[in-house]
Amino acid sequence: MHHEHPLRILRHSQKSVWLLIFPLLRGAYHIASAEDVLVWLHGAWFDLLILLAILGYGALDWYFRLFQIADDQIYVQEGVFYTRRSYLPLHCLSALTIEHPFLLRPIRACYVYADTAAGLLDATDIRLMIRHRDERLFLEALPNVHQGQRHHAEHKGGFWRILFFSVIFSSSFTGSLYLAAFWFQAGRIARDLITQYQLDDRFNEVSETVARRLNGIPPVAVSLAIIILSTWLLSFISNLLRYGNFDMHSDRRIVSVRSGLLTRRRFILRNKKINFVDIRQNLWTVFFRIYSIAVNCPGYGNKRGSIPICLPIQTRRELDNALPMLFPDLRLTRNTLRPPWHSWWGYVCWPVMAGAVVLGLDYLDAIFPAVELAQTYFPALEGAISFLRIMLLIPITWKLLVQITAIFTTGVSIADGRICVRYARFTTFHTIIADTDCVVKVRIYRHLWQRISGKCHVVLYFQSEVTRRCMLRSMNYAETLAQLGEVLANCTPLPEEPQTSLTE
Repeated sequence: MHHEHPLRILRHSQKSVWLLIFPLLRGAYHIASAEDVLVWLHGAWFDLLILLAILGYGALDWYFRLFQIADDQIYVQEGVFYTRRSYLPLHCLSALTIEHPFLLRPIRACYVYADTAAGLLDATDIRLMIRHRDERLFLEALPNVHQGQRHHAEHKGGFWRILFFSVIFSSSFTGSLYLAAFWFQAGRIARDLITQYQLDDRFNEVSETVARRLNGIPPVAVSLAIIILSTWLLSFISNLLRYGNFDMHSDRRIVSVRSGLLTRRRFILRNKKINFVDIRQNLWTVFFRIYSIAVNCPGYGNKRGSIPICLPIQTRRELDNALPMLFPDLRLTRNTLRPPWHSWWGYVCWPVMAGAVVLGLDYLDAIFPAVELAQTYFPALEGAISFLRIMLLIPITWKLLVQITAIFTTGVSIADGRICVRYARFTTFHTIIADTDCVVKVRIYRHLWQRISGKCHVVLYFQSEVTRRCMLRSMNYAETLAQLGEVLANCTPLPEEPQTSLTE
């Protein structure tokens, strides 16, 4: 039996921090003046005693938490007053993650996450903080990738490929999520830094200086542009640190992935536990025929902001050679079911209508007299509205181009027990390749006007820890029933309730 790293004592002690309420209440009850504060400090032995009790309970919790790998299973025992034992058979393991955070490397500590397809959704089944020397116990328990064998494949992401991947898959929205997480989780520190260094005043000075150099652009426009660029840059740096030093090895049983510059991560995935392969592109990479391969496997890529990437940047020839590493005989197939050409309005209607609304901002003063009055007394408002219109038109135009491209790329193909689904979600193009047994639900619904034109919307749900839905718009209703009905017929139902369903 093995213990976790001793640093885990502090983590276990967090559960008993509530005990500090007793010395705080004792001190608050007796404090009536500044002299009482000094008296309370002289009697701090009781507070220290409570602190030692908390650390002592954490030490006991650490001492009685043991783990072992024996008989092809991971065994974890924990509990001071009552004992709880957990067993995880290695053949049920879908993903094993070994993480070496930058701050823990000097003390030779690392995290181990063991995941299966069971348990709570999007949650780790077993999490341990272990000593660096105990890492070999987990690595030796799993089969190694056979080097130099016929079915062995190796890929090392070069610096420029990772840099290009970080550029195209970074977004201001993701960066704003990181910034929001920092603000809410460490809000007081962030506010103190802003107050101490007067960052808000400096930010306003920079915005006004840039606005003076760029004639005709209001300072609020410059401020918004700086914020958008900063959040995108934050997402870019995060992706670069997460996926730098990328390395992947694979055979027919195991996929081994390493990545990370500051926090180094190693993922070991079982091929047979992979639900589906997700080939991702954006508008630029669609035209240049560049692909990034992600896989959906329980326990891999669960953290917020991370992409379960398996191969970052691939050309079409590299893609065809890489797909068989993940599934035997896996390949891309042409669409056999695609939206008809006269269904183009179903793809572009929302961007077109949103663009019309934004362009209509020029006529607000004619519709609402209060807007004209506000612009008279606040001249800066007119410049802000003009800039807002431009900033809104940029993503709307980009989305319109994505939807136009989606008309030509969206579709489904079924061959040899595999299904290939192409669709666009937000600004990313996805190609899902999976066994037909991985389709757990197909939903077909039609609006009133679609019943007249013979069209429908199709939503496919794939087996995954978190619900994964693929929506295909404005498909031909008769062809959809003919092709997807065959998929449902080939699926194996569950003992009590059907695994797949087709509803209208």
